[in-house]
Amino acid sequence: MATKVAMSVKLTPVGQPWVGIRARDVNQYRHLLEPTVFDIEFDTDMSQETLTVEHAGKSNTDPTTAVIVESVSFFGIQDPKFAWQGIYTPTYPEPWYSQQFPPPEPSLVGQTYLGWNGIYQLTFGVPVFTWIHKVQNLGWIYE
Repeated sequence: MATKVAMSVKLTPVGQPWVGIRARDVNQYRHLLEPTVFDIEFDTDMSQETLTVEHAGKSNTDPTTAVIVESVSFFGIQDPKFAWQGIYTPTYPEPWYSQQFPPPEPSLVGQTYLGWNGIYQLTFGVPVFTWIHKVQNLGWIYE
């Protein structure tokens, strides 16, 4: 039996970055010029789904372009904790990365500022309301 997922992600550009948004069968790639809300709806029979935001096309010499994951909401329910559940895996430029001591972490949990090219992934449980209950630490839940 399929379960409906309705979610929104708000992205804010710093400069004019290129972004890719993916979730289930939704796949958009665009030049982000202003704060934008992406509304995504799909049916799933999976126990987990993943939202992916890719920051792409930034040159290694550009210190000013970034993407900010401002918010993530499900069925109109928004909480900063939802976005903080994501993992950002930047593609660090060379030779910068090799010159850092200690080297930066390869993946950053809870990071919503995508300053380098890279991928932010938010994996969430389905049904979403059970996942929300756990993320918000609302107490016992019968599964």
